[in-house]
Amino acid sequence: MTKRVSAISLLRICDNRKEILDMKEVIVKTGIRNTRPHQVDKVSGLKSESNGQFDYLKDFVAKRFEQKYPSMDFLTAWIEYNHLQDFKISDNVESVGGISEQAHYIMRVITEYHIGQAFKAMKIDMNDPNVGGEKGTPYRVAKMYCGDDLNDDSELLSGRWSHRPHMASFPNESGQKYPITKRVDIVSVCSHHTAPFSTLFRDGSYAVISYIPDEKVLGISKLQRIVDWVARRGHLQENLTKMIYDEVSKAAETKSVYVKLSGLVHTCESLRGTQSNEGAFTSEYYDGGFTNYDLRREVSSQ
Repeated sequence: MTKRVSAISLLRICDNRKEILDMKEVIVKTGIRNTRPHQVDKVSGLKSESNGQFDYLKDFVAKRFEQKYPSMDFLTAWIEYNHLQDFKISDNVESVGGISEQAHYIMRVITEYHIGQAFKAMKIDMNDPNVGGEKGTPYRVAKMYCGDDLNDDSELLSGRWSHRPHMASFPNESGQKYPITKRVDIVSVCSHHTAPFSTLFRDGSYAVISYIPDEKVLGISKLQRIVDWVARRGHLQENLTKMIYDEVSKAAETKSVYVKLSGLVHTCESLRGTQSNEGAFTSEYYDGGFTNYDLRREVSSQ
């Protein structure tokens, strides 16, 4: 009778590449199936896929890829995805060199697969027609967090993947020095719970962006576009406020920028936890000419 060796026991003794190769041989000889070698993070003690790759899903993903892109090379996109570095939930993929549409699709398929596995772990009946199916709930959740493609700017975390919006600007020919102010909507996601927070959940919530032009002025719709691109990621509100300031300052080429997010409702508080009906959060960030309190008060009331 063949002795079956515990896969977990094997994982504990994998400290380097040679041992991983040795373990592969043991797995074959002892009849262990449906496992693949892992590396153990010596700091956290947690196991992770070797090199961050997902070779155990390669055939599954390839079939979906060939249906989506029948004339494209799967292997090139697969290698690109597996070599993409991790990046912060509040960043955009451009921070690690960008991603192709094909590699982004692979990421979505893998995400969909693991969301389905999480549902199964929670004992959710995947035969329920409201959950399962070719484009069931795992597909929808993956789309909500990843976006449909690199041009999709409408999903909750699409700002992590979508292209930076084109920021049309024009010469400040009139020498405008008075603040240009616009109220915008905010839709974002709490990085702690991936639950939305927004200006849309309560009357009186608002976000105001104001800047004092130097040599250029921005197109009228561009403030909302840049806010959407930055906000639709995972954030703490304080960090989001500063990041909006940074992007507007960069686009308008001026430090005189004021950002205020007033009375935003966080559903991680209102719909769970304390379930507070009164909770709302206000934050602001400014520099340059907006160190003047009276000017900030004037533009925030517009």
